[in-house]
Amino acid sequence: MMIQAGFSPFLKAVQDILFPASCLVCGIRQSSSEQFFCKTCSPRIHLIEEPFCVCCGQPFPNAAGGNHLCAVCLKSPWYFTAARAVFQYNEPIARLVHLFKYQGRTSGLSLFRTAGQISGALPEMADLDLILPVPLHPKRLRERSFNQALLLARTFFPHHKQKISPTQLVRTRWTLPQTALSGRARRKNVKGAFAVQDPRQLKGKRVLLVDDVLTTGATVNECARVLVRAGAEEVRVLTLARV
Repeated sequence: MMIQAGFSPFLKAVQDILFPASCLVCGIRQSSSEQFFCKTCSPRIHLIEEPFCVCCGQPFPNAAGGNHLCAVCLKSPWYFTAARAVFQYNEPIARLVHLFKYQGRTSGLSLFRTAGQISGALPEMADLDLILPVPLHPKRLRERSFNQALLLARTFFPHHKQKISPTQLVRTRWTLPQTALSGRARRKNVKGAFAVQDPRQLKGKRVLLVDDVLTTGATVNECARVLVRAGAEEVRVLTLARV
């Protein structure tokens, strides 16, 4: 049961009593259905805020001044032009991402979009021509039954669904899970693992890649490399969280 906008405060209060919300992470009951997290989890959740690297989006904690390039991006340019993320990847966001990605817990999707709007990550990325979720290998897609990157793309941009193409970028071979690999091993693991279905659809287009977490950037950079070589004019990256 959902109370729609415009209903009286009394009916909203009745909903909160009969259908109390739970913290999205730990499951503790909340006093209001408008509260996503409990008092313990909420203070530990942080949006990505300026100042950050204008390329990879890495935040500069306690740094004075505005946005600028970080040392990594100055030394080793990426195939994408800009990467942005909504949340810092620490607990309890890491737990929430795990529940979403591996257990199909989708109750946080509305929060993800709201947080993306507040952080400024979504408005900055909404003017591109194509939105491509990072693909899963068909075997992993069968195991999981959904692609979390596609769900995020549809959640982030509900009014731009015509731009979302879930089949343009494909994963051509099986890769090991990136979680336990070093940066160099991650890059080797995904090298040559992606391909474009129809390069004609990418010619001169500005593309947005969507994924769940940016760690070393190996996966999205390999995707961007393939897209640029297929004719994309520009590739940007948007993730739910970043390490």
